[in-house]
Amino acid sequence: LHHSQCARMVVGDARVAEERLAAEAAMDLSSELQGARSSYFEALEDGEDVDKKKFTYAWTLIHQKGQADLVTGISLLDELSTNKEVAREALYFLAAAQFRLGKFALARATLKKLQGLDPNNRQAADLKALVEEVLQREGTIGLAVLSGVVAAGGAVALAMGAALLKRR
Repeated sequence: LHHSQCARMVVGDARVAEERLAAEAAMDLSSELQGARSSYFEALEDGEDVDKKKFTYAWTLIHQKGQADLVTGISLLDELSTNKEVAREALYFLAAAQFRLGKFALARATLKKLQGLDPNNRQAADLKALVEEVLQREGTIGLAVLSGVVAAGGAVALAMGAALLKRR
């Protein structure tokens, strides 16, 4: 990103992204999965609207409850992310799916790509704010755990040293 693009980038709202993700998670698209799958595989055979049907299938997959469906949807969206016609949508839903899988750093990288294409994308800015919030929280928790481990290790070393001194 150029410096001028960074200045124009929209600031996101993590709460909005959280609400959007919760609403999407509540959707039951299980009845639509088979139709989307059939349409996609038919398109692969006849060559018509392949990317459009691949996107619909991927979108349906990432809204399923199973992790295997989510992973398959991520793979398809990743393939679509290089297609200029659907790149923006593919990158957004790819990042949302990566977030759902707990792959926060990957979601951040995907959102940076999307913001490079579309710096004013509000959904991307909101989701990125949520990702940053989670990464910051995880970093704080990780630092606290590491500090606790170091402190416990120091206490054990002191206790062992005191025990050795008592022996003498």
